[in-house]
Amino acid sequence: MKRSAIFVLLLSVSVWCFAQNNNGILVIGRIPDATDSQLYQIQVGAFKITQNAENALGKLIAASLNPSYETYRDFTRVMIKGISARDVPSSIEKIKRAGFFEVFIKIDSGGAAAARLPVSTAALPSTALHEIAYRSVKVGETRSLADIVSDKNVVLWKSSTPSTVSVDSNGIITGLKIGNGYISINETEYISVVVVPTEDFYILPESEAASLSRDSRVSESSTGNITEYSTEPTFRLAYRFNNKGERRGASGRNGGVDILGRGPDYEWLWTTYKQGGWFYDLNGIKREMINGYQKDPHNGVELTVKPEFVYDKGVSYLQLKHILRNSGNSAVTGQKFGASADVMIHKNDNAPLLRTSYGAYMTDSETNPALELMFVCESGNGIDPVDTLWLGEYGDGAHLEHIYDDNRSDVRDVDSAIGFSYQNIDLAPGQVKEFIVRFTLARTEN
Repeated sequence: MKRSAIFVLLLSVSVWCFAQNNNGILVIGRIPDATDSQLYQIQVGAFKITQNAENALGKLIAASLNPSYETYRDFTRVMIKGISARDVPSSIEKIKRAGFFEVFIKIDSGGAAAARLPVSTAALPSTALHEIAYRSVKVGETRSLADIVSDKNVVLWKSSTPSTVSVDSNGIITGLKIGNGYISINETEYISVVVVPTEDFYILPESEAASLSRDSRVSESSTGNITEYSTEPTFRLAYRFNNKGERRGASGRNGGVDILGRGPDYEWLWTTYKQGGWFYDLNGIKREMINGYQKDPHNGVELTVKPEFVYDKGVSYLQLKHILRNSGNSAVTGQKFGASADVMIHKNDNAPLLRTSYGAYMTDSETNPALELMFVCESGNGIDPVDTLWLGEYGDGAHLEHIYDDNRSDVRDVDSAIGFSYQNIDLAPGQVKEFIVRFTLARTEN
């Protein structure tokens, strides 16, 4: 008999030896003595289909349990963590009443609950509806959407997933179960909605104000320009516009937008040196972006960068939507734009910058836990593949000259930079075209 077959047989026998039927539910593992001082976790399933994991989470929450999950290969394990020994039997009983027939008990390793949910994006519209906002709501919580549409005459509110999130005639939404969808307004626009658990499942609390303190390593004095910060409370991501006059970047020039993240200790994490951000070029002319906007004075082509928080297949992203518009009266051809940044991850300016099928990523092993910055610009949901991607050395600001170049090789042990561009764009008078890339910053194990 092959060794692998013997191993599987022994594993099956060993698991069965620890399995017992407890009032109609199969319990794999040992039910601890009530005097045991250790904490336990109870797994209710490992699901290959995301929707099944979502359904399991919803059932457990409805049973007054506090579930979390972890990913293992291409499975999603759903479990309840941090259960005291004396509470294990009552938890099993609740799980049984929630409709589960098998559980697996083991000692809790002490890891925190997952900071992401395996939420499907299937409920989001594929029609030409225009997205105007994003909101999150907890299960059982109500939240008004009226402030978003204060300038509109709303005659019809409608939920795409009424069993997940409901909406009344006044624009009040109620989270019913974990999941997502959208609220349409007069069937012409929509607001994306994600329903999250009632407990502190995420790193950032809903009530936290989006106020970022100035990092002490930035020595340049502020000129008084207002800098806008935005953050989605359930995600550990943020952005800021760097406006003219602040002179943040190491080269003394400003980027149009900067991406930041929130660490496990609530410290704001950098992704560009001195929060310089991404410096944009339009048609070969470099100029500061003011609140994400610049215009080519020669032909009237406008570039607007619109940051948006999106939640796709269990991962949170900061999405940059680049909107190119021809405001002139004549058609234009061969337009191009791009951006470059002196990238870093947290305090590591020489972190490896590695090429991947979706774009590039940086990893910082010096941080505990290890962090990873992903730049998704070549493949993925909603992504418009870039025409050029340049990975190289910062070179005392020389990266600004490589925005339209292409070099997709790994960069290690140097102060690194990234450039990307879209080229050969034709626009009729008044025509608009959009180009999307995404970023995310997370712990490596997530």
